[in-house]
Amino acid sequence: MAVSHPGPARTDPPHAESKRARPRPRAASLRTRVWTAALFALSLAGAAHAARPSSIVPANQPVVGPQGTLEAIARGYRDRSVDSVAAHYTADWRFHTYGDTVIHFVNGVDRQYELGVLQTMFHGSIRGADTLRAPADSVGITMDGFREGVDPEHPDSTQHYQVVEVGRFEMGIRSGKTLLMTSSKKHVFHFVRGDVAQLVPGQPADSTRWYVRRWLEDVSGVLESLAKSAGNCGEPEAPVPGPRAGAAAPAASVALAVHPLMNPACAKLEVVCDLPERGPARIDVYDVGGRRMNRRDLTAAAPGRMTIEAGAGTKLSPGPYWVRVSQGKYAPATRMVLVAR
Repeated sequence: MAVSHPGPARTDPPHAESKRARPRPRAASLRTRVWTAALFALSLAGAAHAARPSSIVPANQPVVGPQGTLEAIARGYRDRSVDSVAAHYTADWRFHTYGDTVIHFVNGVDRQYELGVLQTMFHGSIRGADTLRAPADSVGITMDGFREGVDPEHPDSTQHYQVVEVGRFEMGIRSGKTLLMTSSKKHVFHFVRGDVAQLVPGQPADSTRWYVRRWLEDVSGVLESLAKSAGNCGEPEAPVPGPRAGAAAPAASVALAVHPLMNPACAKLEVVCDLPERGPARIDVYDVGGRRMNRRDLTAAAPGRMTIEAGAGTKLSPGPYWVRVSQGKYAPATRMVLVAR
């Protein structure tokens, strides 16, 4: 089922952007780059894809769960309502985009910044008598090709956390006679159920609601970029602080953590793990869709830091991966690492 909200043209008056200065990210989102203006018909769910818009859903087949949340977000874009979109984003929400350099994909931007981007996208940017960016007359999104998977950060809690891959994502923004369009093959959304989510005031902590806590934009573009890059192997350019493998340290001074030696890394995916105690530990590698790609069992001779080839024993294609380390009673630690060719 497709999520499709082209939305009708509108003539609402523009709204002035907030005067509070917002930080600019080092990398521009796919949605906010300067696209080449083209005069196309606004038909995001065209015949080439034969996707039935889900804005008209049979009464006996309501869209619920994570896909229902995506439907509501697409409707918020169509209505150009920042509040309607924000209602489905958690307090710890992150948006991951790569812009001019893929390394910025790892950190992403936070909820507050993203809502500022939406304000400008929907209502333009006006300073005094100057229009820095014209408001949108209409905004449309199409999403289809859904695949549900395990959240790599919470693989043991599938009832409360879920990943949804969207196989096709398209967006169109019309402003006057200009239509800006973008499309990509894959986006990935991380969902959390309302009763365990980190919420902002006013959001219901309801077990029947699903919120987005992470959006990985244009994963297809990230894969293509990494496939053209050479991954670094060996010693890091800047040393990772702290003791090296097996160095003794009081257990209380070490928190379970995983750090990439290189980002992007080569296929052996070297990481440094901080282990709070001696004894067995485990390291897992998941792809962005929640598929486990590798597992390694380790033994720490003492609390401290170990350098581990998380990708040893398997072939990792270029792309983003989640590396998860667990030991004993401690809450597992997870980190996104990029793998290049």
